[in-house]
Amino acid sequence: MNYTLITGASSGMGAAAAIRLSQTRRLVLASENIVQLEAVRQQCVNPESHILWHCDFAAGRGTIFSSLTDLIGAKDIKIEEYAHFAGVSILLPVKNFTMTYVDKVFNVNFFSIIEILRVLLKKTNGGMLKNIVLISALVSERGNIGNSIYAASKGAINSLVYTLARELAPKTRINALLPGAIMTPMTANLDSEYLKEMEEDSPLGFGTPDDVVDYVEFLLSEKSKWITGQTLFVDGGRSTK
Repeated sequence: MNYTLITGASSGMGAAAAIRLSQTRRLVLASENIVQLEAVRQQCVNPESHILWHCDFAAGRGTIFSSLTDLIGAKDIKIEEYAHFAGVSILLPVKNFTMTYVDKVFNVNFFSIIEILRVLLKKTNGGMLKNIVLISALVSERGNIGNSIYAASKGAINSLVYTLARELAPKTRINALLPGAIMTPMTANLDSEYLKEMEEDSPLGFGTPDDVVDYVEFLLSEKSKWITGQTLFVDGGRSTK
């Protein structure tokens, strides 16, 4: 049976995507928080048809390949679509970063993607991967004080999209979305003054996870069959400033 893999599915945009896409797909839902992940599965259509993948991208980068390979084999499934919502941001001046912080941000935001693709593009997955949607960020294209490492990890996603679009065509499409100020549990924990600046900097104000999921749904559909290698802004007009 064919499935859609959604990472970061336990909250925010990933959870919203899981609930929406469960209407038309069987899902593999991935997160380190197995309790929240199960809660999201119960909100999905036909929850019993979706599989949970418990994984810690921050600390367990070295186990991603074997863990996903084992899951595919044990469940006898193939993954046809992959949407990467897993992400972490540590807001600090670069002088205050330690390599532990840098590793955490890059492991979750970027290196986990590489490990997952190493599995999905091998014979283990039967050559079934047809579509990839990655979540980058507006700050990958626009500077933001205190967000340098996060921006760099998202910029790496953009470069990956541009190059893999050619490498994987015509069998597999790959695109990225660059959200702006989206209100999620991660952004809700930011400083109130910083949130106010984000909102004022966005002509249409804050977006919601569903505003991003609309575009994920489009990019995973046949309506976007001639689109690959693109980094699309979904930012309420913030990139126009």
